[in-house]
Amino acid sequence: MNKRIPEQVIEDINFQSDIVEVISEYVGLQRKGKNYLGLCPFHEEKTPSFTVTPAKQMFYCFGCNVGGNLFSFLMKQENWTFPETIEYLAHKYGIELPEQELSRTQTAKQKQRRRWQQIYEWTADYYNRVLMDLPEGEPGRKYFIQRGISEETIKSFRLGFAPDRWDSLLLALQKQGVGFTELAAAGLALEKEVKSPGSGRIGYYDRFRNRIIFSILNQKHQPIAFGGRVLDDSLPKYLNSPESAYYSKGNHLYGINKAYPGIREKGFALLVEGYLDVLSLQQAGYPNTVASLGTALTTEQAKLLRRYTQRVVLCYDSDAAGTKATLRAGEILAEAGLRVEIPRLTGANDPDEFLRISGQESFHKALQAATTYIEFKYQTLLKELSIRTIPEKAELLARISPDIHRIQSPAEREGYERFLSLELGLSLEAVQAELKNAARNKVKYQPEDKYLPLKQDNYVKDRDNKINNPDHNSEMVPAVPLGIYRAERMLLRLILDNLAFLAVVEEQLGGDFWQIQEYQQIFRYLKESNLNKIGIIENNFDEKVQSKLANLLVEELDLSQPERILEDCIRVIRSSQEEESMLELQTRMTSLEKSGDLMGAMELLREMGERLKRGEM
Repeated sequence: MNKRIPEQVIEDINFQSDIVEVISEYVGLQRKGKNYLGLCPFHEEKTPSFTVTPAKQMFYCFGCNVGGNLFSFLMKQENWTFPETIEYLAHKYGIELPEQELSRTQTAKQKQRRRWQQIYEWTADYYNRVLMDLPEGEPGRKYFIQRGISEETIKSFRLGFAPDRWDSLLLALQKQGVGFTELAAAGLALEKEVKSPGSGRIGYYDRFRNRIIFSILNQKHQPIAFGGRVLDDSLPKYLNSPESAYYSKGNHLYGINKAYPGIREKGFALLVEGYLDVLSLQQAGYPNTVASLGTALTTEQAKLLRRYTQRVVLCYDSDAAGTKATLRAGEILAEAGLRVEIPRLTGANDPDEFLRISGQESFHKALQAATTYIEFKYQTLLKELSIRTIPEKAELLARISPDIHRIQSPAEREGYERFLSLELGLSLEAVQAELKNAARNKVKYQPEDKYLPLKQDNYVKDRDNKINNPDHNSEMVPAVPLGIYRAERMLLRLILDNLAFLAVVEEQLGGDFWQIQEYQQIFRYLKESNLNKIGIIENNFDEKVQSKLANLLVEELDLSQPERILEDCIRVIRSSQEEESMLELQTRMTSLEKSGDLMGAMELLREMGERLKRGEM
């Protein structure tokens, strides 16, 4: 088990951490008054509802009702434990942590990860040294000179060269104490059976030989995998590290470690296909360039881009395969809520070649003249389909319909409908009807119930966070009247803003009056702790409690007269309690009457009358 992290250390980390800075590494945030808004990373949405409030160091999504502080955000986003989150933030902000005791399993896992990181570091350094300094790296140096890649770029991206030998890396890392089996487990070496009769021996050889080496770096600039490219026409042209417990190529983008500041600065990401495209474009003044890793673009990679921007410019190869990949990537990016644009790079197969042939100014003009994804798809379909008859026009509309209906803005959607109307020579009404008809044949996305906002009806969530639904066949559950819900909500917010109110509330109402279960938990925590720790220790709460707390703190409320509001809330809750008492007495009196105990019923009736006179009921 981990030792308990001292509360003072947690408070120091919370104080020094910048929630906007950290969350901005995952979500593209825009300032709106005192808050920041962006697309929620925890559910699919087109319109930003994810809110970060720096003054309270909290986040909350009004779309899926998930909220919390910086710790809970990282725990949910990265699937980290609380100690892992603390360790990350401590490292980021230069805060020293006390030594921790780990279980045997945790120790072994941590030791394995650190060992692999060390092996990858040695490997990247070795391949880079071969390229920069050793005679065996001459073919690689000539190649990069020919491609116009500078020495600074080589160092910055930790590029390398694997010699044309079977055991160069094996022998180099053996000097560092790395075993052959370790290199094989790390994906840097391959096994082979030694051809010796009856020996049963296994030998090893380097995975990468006679190839340019591209180090795949994470956001900490640490190598996590490698890619290799041949210098001739041999196959495979590209060879990549295998997937492992520490690396999944579908979750990373080449160059993102250097690109994410540039993406924020430029306001968009340049997405290309190849390693060399990234090198050439970043070197030419486009620090916002990234590439997928030897595979088709994935949904996870699109979400990774969405952390930093809402606009992506696709610069894939211009051949048939590149066009097909562009259409698929554009669809994935659009589904992730990103705006997609595609430039025309005529006279070249890829961005790297276009830059070398036409120059940086022509590339800049091509970016400025980029068309939207829908326009690009339309032009591509025109080449594929012979649009001569009305049925052929209807087929084109059917194929482009999902892209039109994905657009949230009514004005933008109508703009595309008018564009198609003019291009196809059809009336706007006909185009709209055809698109609508095509959409009916598709299964529409229905948001999950958990993403639906809470309806402000006469009754709201009960103690078990369920909704009282008269139309549901299941057994009815007690509901919380809207007035009580609002009173409890305002009351808890007042206490969070001024802890002195806690004693007043407890004196007037006690400590167990809360009908919203999560509010009860927060109130109990406040009694046992102090206000300075709010936003920190609540990480021990479950997710519902964290979200309730974040929602309370993020919401803008008029608290200009806190004492009067406090009195009003207490009066509403007391009134509700008294009404419940009257109902209980009435129920008991009815029961006594049915049982024949008329004396008992009369006694209860007199008690109710006395209470009414005193104004207690």
